[in-house]
Amino acid sequence: MKTQRTLTLLLAALMAAGTFTFASCGGDTPVADVQTDAPTGDTAAVEETTAEPDPFEGFDFGGEEIRMLVSANNYDGLGSSNYAIKHEEEESGDVVKDAVFKRNMNVEELLNVKFVFTDNEENYDGIKSSLPKLIMAGDDAYDLVIHDLFPLCSLSVQNNFINVYDLQHLDFSKEYWYDAYMKDASFNSEDQRYILAGDYFLDILRCAHALYVNKEMFNSMFESADELYDHVLNGTWTHEVFLQYIEEAYQDINGNGTADDDDQYGFCTIGYWGPMIPWVIASDINFLDYESDGSPYFAMNNERSVQLLSNLVEIFHGVGTHNYSTSVESCTNAFINGNSLFSGYQRVSSLELFRDMETDIGILPYPKMDQAQENYITSSHDTANVGVIPMTCTKLDTMGAVLEVLSRESAKDVVPAYYETALKVKYARDDQSAQMLDIIRYNISCVFPVAFGNYCQNMPLYNAFSIPLGAKKTDFVSNYLKFEAKAQAKLDELWDAFTSIDQ
Repeated sequence: MKTQRTLTLLLAALMAAGTFTFASCGGDTPVADVQTDAPTGDTAAVEETTAEPDPFEGFDFGGEEIRMLVSANNYDGLGSSNYAIKHEEEESGDVVKDAVFKRNMNVEELLNVKFVFTDNEENYDGIKSSLPKLIMAGDDAYDLVIHDLFPLCSLSVQNNFINVYDLQHLDFSKEYWYDAYMKDASFNSEDQRYILAGDYFLDILRCAHALYVNKEMFNSMFESADELYDHVLNGTWTHEVFLQYIEEAYQDINGNGTADDDDQYGFCTIGYWGPMIPWVIASDINFLDYESDGSPYFAMNNERSVQLLSNLVEIFHGVGTHNYSTSVESCTNAFINGNSLFSGYQRVSSLELFRDMETDIGILPYPKMDQAQENYITSSHDTANVGVIPMTCTKLDTMGAVLEVLSRESAKDVVPAYYETALKVKYARDDQSAQMLDIIRYNISCVFPVAFGNYCQNMPLYNAFSIPLGAKKTDFVSNYLKFEAKAQAKLDELWDAFTSIDQ
């Protein structure tokens, strides 16, 4: 079932915009609306309720060690989220780290366990090679591995990890678990979950893609940046609206009649492949459909994909966009220095890079493809840290309780500390940006293309969209048909491996 969360700061705005639902990849699972009606009657007469007893009170695992292998690598200069898993030796005054310290101490005391952390500096290729060797050797070295989504998903179809769906004490109906995300990483299966995702894994939020806008530039060219937020809340933040803004933003600053690095642009990118991903995911493409026996097949060859490619060529090759192809830093610096109205290929954690800017900035979700699209959809990077329990683990009952309480306590202490303090207060520059962060967070979805795309001949994203986009070609169908048969064969192979896993 889809995860439904309780909205806080955004509820008042959404009451004016209508009900709010979670995005889905393919839209085949209905989602309950969030109730936005205010209570009626005399609120003073509401009876006090007694807090329910903690269902984990009295659990005692005898001081058992919970050994975790935790990624400590650093991609694109955005820093590791290792600090959100392992705690410092003592409280330091840092709001987020102290919340992590409090969470870990509380869980250790409640369940009588001891956390033992081992940092892992390997990148995605390294862990993809080393972890299965450890498991195949029968080495019960770790009870939980927290590392990059992309390699762990590939390894999940090879009988390396425990199916946690029926693990005792885990309740994926709780709002602190991202069950739609986990389900999409398991081919929409009803009873198989190998990837753990939820509030305990803060890196999923830190790696969520977002657009940034230079508000001072926007205010100087248009009426007010508030109109951007109005577009988002009213559901009119679309490709067409974005294009209008970036085309009007271009100025030939050096007057040489040529678009170059010194000019002013509406949108800056670093090529096509990486910056294109959040645009494709945000456009609600139905990547897979399923046969009656549950087997998946690619379902992308349709009018929506054709239109999306045309839109992407217009956005990425239009006069309002400049490609700083040399590095991520060159694109980031162009935005920081005021050479670009919007900045692409950024994530929620990029706010940390922009906090010293004197210029006011705002954060936005990626636009919908058109107004007919129901929801905004947020992609989270393929290096987002998720969790798995190795097949060699012998503490499954303990791990179920530990993970459930860690997730619960993360939602209660760590996420609010990071989300409300580190992002909304310390880094975010305005209340509207805080609302935009809510929309970005609550619409993280559609993990299959980034998790398994490389396994499937790079079909869903790179071959289908990035290749023609880089060549400035809009003929989606002829390009797609070049790769479809081989990609489907790999998808069939992937499905066979998945269905052959011992459960």
